[in-house]
Amino acid sequence: MTTTPLTRRNVLQRAWPLVFANAAVPLAGVADTFVLGLRGDASDLAGVALGAAIFNIVYWSVYFLRMGTTGLTAQANGSDDEAEVQRTLLRALFLAAVIGVLVWLIRAPLADLGFAILQGGPEAEADGTAYFTARSWGALPAFGVFAVTGWLIGLGRSSETLIVHGIISAVNIGLDLWFVLGLGYGPGGVGAATAIAEACGLLVAIGLLWRILSRRGGLLPGIFGRTALLDPGAIRRMVDINLNLMLRTWVMIIGFTWFANAGARQGTVALAGNHVLLQVITIWAFVLDAFAFIAEAESGRAVGRKSVPHMRRTLRLTTELALATGVLLGLLTWIFGPAILTAVIGDPDARAAAITFLPYCAAVPLLGAMAWIFDGIFIGATRGAMLRNASVAAVVVYLAADFILTPPLGNHGVWLAFLVYYLARAGALAAYYPALERRLA
Repeated sequence: MTTTPLTRRNVLQRAWPLVFANAAVPLAGVADTFVLGLRGDASDLAGVALGAAIFNIVYWSVYFLRMGTTGLTAQANGSDDEAEVQRTLLRALFLAAVIGVLVWLIRAPLADLGFAILQGGPEAEADGTAYFTARSWGALPAFGVFAVTGWLIGLGRSSETLIVHGIISAVNIGLDLWFVLGLGYGPGGVGAATAIAEACGLLVAIGLLWRILSRRGGLLPGIFGRTALLDPGAIRRMVDINLNLMLRTWVMIIGFTWFANAGARQGTVALAGNHVLLQVITIWAFVLDAFAFIAEAESGRAVGRKSVPHMRRTLRLTTELALATGVLLGLLTWIFGPAILTAVIGDPDARAAAITFLPYCAAVPLLGAMAWIFDGIFIGATRGAMLRNASVAAVVVYLAADFILTPPLGNHGVWLAFLVYYLARAGALAAYYPALERRLA
């Protein structure tokens, strides 16, 4: 394990591959929509939208596996416990396999429940079922990718993370074109393309981790021993961390869903404009998440080393670069946003709404930067309960702000409350930070 002090240059070198790795994640959905738009009819697109909405609830609910694996791996690496580094990977892969098989086994009831709630038309539901069923075959490899990339990020292996996500996106786009435009498979083909791409990504990921393990001396003797691998204390800790991370994710989903509903209450035009601006925020989140991922790995290392100075240096350097990047992204949004929105939004009313509220969107990268960084710090430290509690507190503050600001200010109040949400997320975790340091001392 390297003991070289963390530097700004090191953070930047590790961040740029993660930016592209994060950006590759949504390309699957973009490719699915684009290819069906070229060949399919409205029911194809509607069906995939419904099927993807249902699958994404399952998919992102399991994202705790990526975050928890990163923190535990970084901590084991920080304490020079190579055996625990390897056992963390094996436990994560086992958990990914169990959840993946479970999702596959209950795919039919999941689809029935989802479509009962969303209630699309008969053709859209049929197409959505075909997509969801095909996509469910990729649940196990998708969750396996969570486990492996979490392990890679925990070890600071940004380039390998980019390779895995790049392969998944490239295979998915290629198979989309072949299955849909070449073979005419429709929504089911789109789902199959994504599932196969996830499987290819997992195979590549396993090849990369095997190479990394070889360079670290290979698998340790007895690493598959059941006593250590299934140690009750380690399993309980992993379950506790991941359960709290899952609850935290669900609470955050409530917050973002509330924002969409708050916009809907302002009318169709405001909802459309807000939705477009939210996509811009999502893109910037990919950039800032790169610094959060580094904060995860280095925070975990600080916990493994029981080093308060390393934790403070991690927080300071990632914060400096995230805030600087947030300012840059905000300026880019402010300056170039109107021209881009004019080019991509055909409806004049929706375009005008998006441009009107663009300044709020431009403020998010700066005001939200600390929310992303503190998330990374606490995920790396595996303080799941603190993350859960802070998320609940932030949502409560956000809902209160929305109730106070939206009635008199309309959609301006919706956006102001949303900015308060980002500040509340950072503030709630900042309040916990002294306790985090005390546990390291």
